[in-house]
Amino acid sequence: MSAAAEHLTPPSPPADTGWLPLPMNTMEQHAALPTLTHDERVRFQVAAGMNTFLAQRLLPAVQRAASERVEPALNAELGRPPADRHEYRRGLERDPTWQTWSRLRRSNMEMVQQACRLTTLRQLPTLVETCRALNAGHDRLTLEPSLQPPGYLARLHSHLMPGGYVTDLGSDDVAAGATYELGVYAVLGGKSGPASDRAGRATVAWLQEHRPGWRPKRILDLGCGIGANTAAIARAFPEAEVVGVEAGAAMLRYGAARAAALGIENIRFVQGDVEQPPLGEEKFDLVVSLMVLHETSRAALGRIFESSQRHLAPGGLTFHLEQPPYRDKPLIEQCLRDWDGRYNNEAFWSSMHETDLAEALRRAGFAPGHVHETEANAPQVGATPKTQEDYGRGGAWYVVVGEKPRLEEVRP
Repeated sequence: MSAAAEHLTPPSPPADTGWLPLPMNTMEQHAALPTLTHDERVRFQVAAGMNTFLAQRLLPAVQRAASERVEPALNAELGRPPADRHEYRRGLERDPTWQTWSRLRRSNMEMVQQACRLTTLRQLPTLVETCRALNAGHDRLTLEPSLQPPGYLARLHSHLMPGGYVTDLGSDDVAAGATYELGVYAVLGGKSGPASDRAGRATVAWLQEHRPGWRPKRILDLGCGIGANTAAIARAFPEAEVVGVEAGAAMLRYGAARAAALGIENIRFVQGDVEQPPLGEEKFDLVVSLMVLHETSRAALGRIFESSQRHLAPGGLTFHLEQPPYRDKPLIEQCLRDWDGRYNNEAFWSSMHETDLAEALRRAGFAPGHVHETEANAPQVGATPKTQEDYGRGGAWYVVVGEKPRLEEVRP
């Protein structure tokens, strides 16, 4: 293996700690990453441990309380079983076990996000200088200062992240990006991998299974954030030109610096609205969105699908990955999955998971026979034993896929 190839290969996953969270020092290291003091590292580890405790120890108690207390009480009160998750949730919210789990989960998320922000702000001048220097060495970052971010991003601080994705604290600010990278690792306890790129790796694994040998030349990632998942795809297809579109300038500055620090040179970061990417008539062989749709709105979702159709080259594939829809799932599981939509500043979460994404893709212009529902699973990080799923945080995803026929296939 060449030195360049070794540099582009992500580190091996650390030894797994079972159901315990991985420590923050197991993150993939790069020059743009914030440094942690001893106290900051301990604070993150306590919060990550609490998240894991809530999922692996307290959540099973919530499920037992639901079957032993909540369901019998609702059946007696209604004279029938609850008809939907809304009736079921009203019963759950009266139960002390649910109340304890839910309030601790919300409080812990607030603590994680505040810790991430304070850690970033403490060293922001240094981070700005580091990222500015990294970005000065390439031309793979395009910003649009006049962009007005969509209201669903500007008005809502998703995941309780202070400032959300699009707040810009000034010239060359990178606070949102640095905050996000720390936060996603702490919330998931490192289970998304050292580079927090599990969705990207799941996409690559799906492509290798369903389109073996396919090497897309141009790839578009709609809503790329800091480019963690984009980087996993770029690493898998080093000969491809990859473009990531994101509304937040601070996310992009950090993401571009992060990629440069990691030696990934085939990603171009572009500031823009994913509903109407500023890409003119550019076409791509692969268009993806990875855990993005729930951050938007019902109207925006249709326009995002239309833009994926518009920018897809003949013979290309669009791939939209999300948490699974609620349909056919037990009511208790629907309520657990819906927690983020009600308590974690995910305004479109509930509605999106009720939306028929395959039908929405067909309405965007994809022929019915070229739209498919499937699943994507990321390669495991270490040898984690089977544990209780932390609903809304898991790595087994629902995917809706659209294919555009080659020109010769549509000619009469």
